[in-house]
Amino acid sequence: MSKHPLKIDSGVIVVEVTLTGKLKTIPLKMVIDTGASITTIPKEAALAIGCDPVKSKRSVEMITASTTEYSPVVIIPTLRFLNFELKDVEVICHTLPPQATVSGLLGLNVLKNFRNVLDFPAKFLEIIRPC
Repeated sequence: MSKHPLKIDSGVIVVEVTLTGKLKTIPLKMVIDTGASITTIPKEAALAIGCDPVKSKRSVEMITASTTEYSPVVIIPTLRFLNFELKDVEVICHTLPPQATVSGLLGLNVLKNFRNVLDFPAKFLEIIRPC
């Protein structure tokens, strides 16, 4: 179990995530996004850790506010957030607009592995990994 103060920045819940690949480990500020079916990271982050989006054999259709795009899927060897670690996590590579205050979206493909409690009145976020 991991209990953390609930920090809401500009109307979104932001968490620190670290990605580790063959080349290095990098931190990213990401939004917990229950509306995103898959986690999204910038192409530059994937490249930095050694996951080349150009070599991806799969892409997914992504519907944004203004258009539909196809984004490559890569496998992140290790993703850590809030004291938890997941291995071989599929993510799509898509750089968010410059006005975004975060680098990516932590989507349902990660969140579904946990019991998630958002207690707004008590101002805490609790993440529990089922046995």
